[in-house]
Amino acid sequence: MIAFFPDAYPDELLYSQLARYYKRSGYVRYAYAVSDLYKNDTTVFPSFEFVNQYTPDAMSWIVNNKPWDQVIADHTMYPAYIRFLPKLRRQEALKGLITCEGNWKNLMCIPATGEKRYMRYCPICALEDREKYGETFWHREHQIQRIRVCPKHRCYLENTSAVVSSKSSPGLHDAESLVPFYSEPRLCSNI
Repeated sequence: MIAFFPDAYPDELLYSQLARYYKRSGYVRYAYAVSDLYKNDTTVFPSFEFVNQYTPDAMSWIVNNKPWDQVIADHTMYPAYIRFLPKLRRQEALKGLITCEGNWKNLMCIPATGEKRYMRYCPICALEDREKYGETFWHREHQIQRIRVCPKHRCYLENTSAVVSSKSSPGLHDAESLVPFYSEPRLCSNI
């Protein structure tokens, strides 16, 4: 049973919110958190970018402050991947995400880069997050594929050790544990 759940920050991935919950909850084993959060706890690889099927308890906490379709719009990568799709495909993909069923990933234009992807951060955003919220988190805009520069601070995004892949071992990796407290920002002069 979930006794508390952190509120989502602006531009925070749902995955990040779940990872912050896991970190603060003090679970002895990752498997215990999985059984509290995910409906099918035997085969869950937490989605970094989108959603999984959640237990009724977890879902009630996730939608505590805003409706599920708004959580998808504000805290998943859905808006980044549907931008140039026809309206019908966007609606079908959203319907699949809302129900957590169907082949919604194939309806979106998710680029296959062939390169290993990592969760990324902006060193300046991380400092600002820590000053404002007391911790940093995974920003959605930093995870958009092929975007290498923070749009707010115009510095290069840095990789962490968290691999964005279902082939890596499953886990909930919070940004506060993986993002260095300070790293020198590398400013981009080409913007």
